[in-house]
Amino acid sequence: MSIDEFEPLDAALDAALARVLIPPAPPDGFQIRLQAALARVPAGEERAVSRALAQREQRQRMAELDADYLRLRRRTLGTLIGGAFAAGAAVAVAFPWLQASFGPNATYVLAGLGAVVGLGIGTASWIGRLRLPNLLERL
Repeated sequence: MSIDEFEPLDAALDAALARVLIPPAPPDGFQIRLQAALARVPAGEERAVSRALAQREQRQRMAELDADYLRLRRRTLGTLIGGAFAAGAAVAVAFPWLQASFGPNATYVLAGLGAVVGLGIGTASWIGRLRLPNLLERL
């Protein structure tokens, strides 16, 4: 069958569906109530109400954004203080051992270890921002 042969069948099907599936009639007075409701709300007032709602929503979102920003600043400050404390404690514990092992070069070794740890943290953060899959999760 070609497409042209289906057209009479489609027309017959549409006619049968139109007879069987009659759309419901709107309730009595629907058009009058609709026109009255539209007449009660002037166009300028509708725009003002929409604008007020949009401004309120924007203020709410800005308040949430400010709260999230403040929470992020506090968390970052706490992390920095905790990291500095941990680094100081690690140096206090490890430095005597480094001096015994490396002698006068202990400060260079300590600085090198600090640089490697910093680069590792920075690289991990950078990879996290790129949203690359974690290679260790695959193993």
